[in-house]
Amino acid sequence: MAGRSPIDRPRPPPLRIDHLGINPSDLVGKVLKSVRRSDKHPSLTLAFDDHTRVKIMVDGYDPELEMDPSLAALFTSDAPVDLTVTDCALITLSDKAFAPQGDQWDQRHLGVAFKFAGGVVDQGASWHCIWAILQDHDAATGECVFRTYDDVYLEHLQRSPRKVRHRKKSGPPTATTPVS
Repeated sequence: MAGRSPIDRPRPPPLRIDHLGINPSDLVGKVLKSVRRSDKHPSLTLAFDDHTRVKIMVDGYDPELEMDPSLAALFTSDAPVDLTVTDCALITLSDKAFAPQGDQWDQRHLGVAFKFAGGVVDQGASWHCIWAILQDHDAATGECVFRTYDDVYLEHLQRSPRKVRHRKKSGPPTATTPVS
């Protein structure tokens, strides 16, 4: 296929068909307005200008979400976020995991990768990745003694229905005088 550039090639199908959550391509074209990291759970909430919210979640509970440094700097700053998602995909990563007994293995896991237009992360239109890692460190030396990885996925944040607010009664009912 002469004359076809690498940019024109169709994207290959995802490596894992049975992933949890929504299709990452649903986020393409949305404008990211804010990012919030949960204090209680390993998740990030992405808020878009069309009022949708999507959570990046871990398929497991204990791991922490990690990301490349340029994305971490953006997501942890107080600066406004105004980035258009130009591409989003689940990707398969392979990292070295290990246990205290010296066992090591290659562990494959899913991460979510974004391409953005606009803002400081647009440099070179590179991909930015978020993944989940669980690590234990020796209390005395601080050395990492255990490391493993989990899959991440995207899920729409469902808002609970608003509670009906009842008017507060301010006292006993008052009698009305008939108009004559």
